[in-house]
Amino acid sequence: MKTVIVTGANSGLGLYTSKHLLLQDYAVVLACRNLKKAAKAQKWLHKKTGKKRTKIAHLDLASFNHIRKFCLNTPLNNVYGVVCNAGISYAHPTRFTQDGIEETFGVNHLGHFLLVNLLLGKAQNLQRIAVVSSDAHNPDIQGYHPPPYYERALELAYPDDSRVINWEKEGALRYANSKLCNVLFVYHLAEELKKTHRQHILVNAFNPGFIPGTGLGKNSSPVSKFLWFNVLPLFSRFSKAIRTANESGKALASLISEANASGKYYDGFKEKPSSKQSYDKKQAQKLWWRSEELAHLKINEKIE
Repeated sequence: MKTVIVTGANSGLGLYTSKHLLLQDYAVVLACRNLKKAAKAQKWLHKKTGKKRTKIAHLDLASFNHIRKFCLNTPLNNVYGVVCNAGISYAHPTRFTQDGIEETFGVNHLGHFLLVNLLLGKAQNLQRIAVVSSDAHNPDIQGYHPPPYYERALELAYPDDSRVINWEKEGALRYANSKLCNVLFVYHLAEELKKTHRQHILVNAFNPGFIPGTGLGKNSSPVSKFLWFNVLPLFSRFSKAIRTANESGKALASLISEANASGKYYDGFKEKPSSKQSYDKKQAQKLWWRSEELAHLKINEKIE
């Protein structure tokens, strides 16, 4: 049976994506850091879908060693797809991964970068990759997040905290930068797969829209947190930009079940252009090389 790995599957978008994949007769690996929450999610999924084709796997994207252990310990023969959904956003002083990388960049981009590269070498039946980005990566779209400012990956991995004036804005900026990296990663990976005659593996980026009430708001300031969890969800009926996790989960699942193109950016069910900077192939190549270095990707693990 075709199996899909979903990171951050214990709540929000990841949970509902898992639900819709189960309803389409996929088996789902709930790849989560918090096993207690994953167990609750598994019970919820069984109740909502009547399907019991789920397995819980411990995955901490803030640890390269843990990502490697996940790929060693998880049966990969039937893995058809991976949904890179897990994401974090912090509004307080810098936190680091176990490898010393700023956590927003480390989890949202670098952890998934390593995971996907390892799966490409180990999961022989892998054919679909979906990476959750966000319109936060696009400076032309006004919203809660400031426009991304990205020039070099090392600046994201090892930021200079001495220049920070407003930590909430800095947290939002780091999130936006990580989402830009997601799109750059997807576009470059799609090109590399074509070069290596693996164009049957389709990889796409996904904008879920604005989904208030999800875990991304839990580290915001008290005022922002109140708005995120209590006020903004009420507006989902009146704005196309504000969506429910169920709506976006169904659209994200379709990138596994129905995708027929690669290297695209999808807003819900529809393909649309991403930001101008996201199409910068030189910047994407530099990000790729630096990510290989930061993630300690071995020579035999690189795409050839």
